[in-house]
Order: sequence, then C-alpha cells, then structure tokens
Amino acid sequence: MSPSPYTISVPDSHLQSLHQKLSTATFPDELDNAHWDMGVPLDEIKRLTAFWRHGFDWRKKERQLNEQLAQFTVPVSVSGFGQLDVHFVHHRSQSPRAIPLLFIHGWPGSFLEASKLIPFLTTGDEKQPAFDVVVPSLPNFGFSQGVKKRGFGLAQYAEAMHAVMTSLGYEEYTIQAGDWGSMIARVMGQFYPQHIKAVHLNFVPVPPPYPWKHPLIFLQSLLTIPFSPKNKAYLSTTRDYMTKGNAYLRQQATRPQTLGYALHDSPVALLAWIYDKLHAWTDDYPWTDEEILTWVSVYFFSAAGPAASLRIYYEAENGGQGEGGLSTAQVMAGYVPESVKLAVAHFSGEIVKLPLLWCSSVGNVVKTSEHEAGGHFAAWEVPELLAGDLRSFFGKQGQAYNAVAGKDGY
Repeated sequence: MSPSPYTISVPDSHLQSLHQKLSTATFPDELDNAHWDMGVPLDEIKRLTAFWRHGFDWRKKERQLNEQLAQFTVPVSVSGFGQLDVHFVHHRSQSPRAIPLLFIHGWPGSFLEASKLIPFLTTGDEKQPAFDVVVPSLPNFGFSQGVKKRGFGLAQYAEAMHAVMTSLGYEEYTIQAGDWGSMIARVMGQFYPQHIKAVHLNFVPVPPPYPWKHPLIFLQSLLTIPFSPKNKAYLSTTRDYMTKGNAYLRQQATRPQTLGYALHDSPVALLAWIYDKLHAWTDDYPWTDEEILTWVSVYFFSAAGPAASLRIYYEAENGGQGEGGLSTAQVMAGYVPESVKLAVAHFSGEIVKLPLLWCSSVGNVVKTSEHEAGGHFAAWEVPELLAGDLRSFFGKQGQAYNAVAGKDGY
C-alpha cells in the first residue's frame, strides 16, 4: 500500500495529563554527596521536571519536527500479526543515483536520532555519494502502531523493516544501525541477502570466538589480543557494562510489564529511566534540557505508550522458543551471507566494545574504523563522523562502492 503523509499532533488531553502528573510529582531523598554512580542525581531530576512543566514547549517542538522531517505512515504485513501502521521519516536526495539507506534505531532511541544525520547524507556530488534516507519508528516505538500479540521479536521487526523499504520501491538497499537496530539489521542480512547489499554497524555484540566454532579467529586472538592495550581496554569497557551497567536490560528482558506501570503512569520515572542512559552512554555529550525532554516526550506520547518499547528485550530473550522466532543469542551466533558487505565502526564512548577481530565472526566485514569521539548514539552525538564513515564505505574508493545494483556511483 502507498504511504500517507503524517503530522505529529499529540492530543490536548495528553498534554493536560502530563502537566497534571508533573504538578503532583513527589521525589525521594538521596544520600549526602550522591553522584551519578547511584543513578540520576536528585537535583537533575527536579530541574528537568520543573522545566518540563513550566518551560518546555512541546507544541513548539512538535511544529519544528513537522517542518524539519518529512514523515509518513505505511501499513505493512508481518506474518502472524496482520497489518501494522509504521511511522517513518523519508528524505530523498536530489541525486538520481542516490543510495537507499535504512536507518534503524534502538532503545531508548527513536527516529529523532537520525534528524542530525540526514542533512549530511542527502547531499552529494562527484566526490561523495548521496543517500535516500528512510528512518522508521520501530513497531511499539514512537508513532508506529503497537503490537498486542506475544511473539513479536527480532525476526518480526526485521520483516516489518524490510516491508517498509519494499513498499517504497527499494528492492535493493543498504542499512545503518546501532543498539537493537544492529541486531535487527543482522537478521535482515540473513533473511534478505538478495535485497540488502551492505550494512554499516556502530554496535556489534558478538560471543567470544570459541575454538570449535571459529578456530582461526580463536588462534589469532590468542596471539594478539592479550598483548594489545587497546583490546584490553575494549574488553574492560564491556566487562564494566556487563557487571555494573546492564541491570535495566535484565529488568526489561524478564519483567517488562512490572516496570511498565511506573514508566506509563509517572513521567518522572520515565524521565529518570531514560536520562540515566542518555548520560551514561554518551561520550561527554553536552545534552541540553530541551534535547532530553524531547527524547523523553516522544516516549511519553508514543502511540503504544512507553511500556510497549520494553517488550523487545523480553521477546528477544525468549524469541527462540516460538515458531518463527529468534533469540538474541541465536542472532549473535548467526552469520550474515558473504554477499552482504559489512562495515563496523567503534566510537570511543560505546558501552560494548569488542576486539575488531571478533567482529569478523558476524559476516563479510570489509571495513572497520575507530573514532576518538562519539558514544552509543553516534548519529546524534557526532553525525558528521558517522556520515563520513558511511561516505567512505560507499564512496568511489570504498569497499561497498556500487554495492546497490543499477547505481552508477555518483
């Protein structure tokens, strides 16, 4: 079916409910000299709550987003789940040879992440490629429809994202993704290699290269990684995340409904839950109060409600148990076909960083890069760096030049 134009228009009743809840918010105490290591400091939350109630103008931000972003919805079919209305941003380049690029967000991200990246990608010339950029809100996120039936996991997200691209006439395309988007992109590479020609990932969790599965990578690791300060630092960063930074993941993967009550009913709880990650997962990015509240407001005003976004963790954890499902572990152990060219980018503030050698277990990794700035939300923090990496990958000297059939470069 054809896409329909979409305009963000939160009902007045939702705004009134938000302001009523903010007006009656109460706060816990905190220890003397409390810092970020215990969670979001009390003075931060009090300041942001007051600004959300008295200073933040959602209607103004709504107008800005509607003017800045070309938005649409399209009904797509997902096996076993019928039709879902998916919200997406679609910016076409003026270049007739533009490369179709699907940008997939994760949690606690949204379509907002790509808004800074789009201007860098849709312009091109004889020296650099241009892109047609498509940025969906995943089902259960943002202004896409929610799913009430159990079992909507990584395989189903992949099917929905592919359906968006084919509905726009992109039979061959490329992907850029981080967070859950990177896992969905890997599934799409496995399911639709005849359509997906290249994938750029800035978040690549992989299991260790066990000798019985990846003997060559295992041997190379023994000879190099123990002696590399850089790789030791990568593993230390990942260890810190696994031991000190992923409690949210265990909660969302095991009891999303229990947490969902707090996030749905209390905007302050939602603010604290998301802001904690915005602060911890970025590379000293100078968040403004308006940016923070815009990100959180998209979750608060989302079509399915903020609790729905948590379920991707539960479904991915348990996805391998149902017919047509895939678990996170199965995706990480899978291999993208050789025909799909992969690029892996490490940004300095990423929460999970592993030796680039290990990332070769994902598939045909033809390009790797390491950046001195940027974190988990690279498209928002350092859009120019991410855009440069994409242009390098797809440019005339790049490893994925002319990867999309029928494109004459640029």
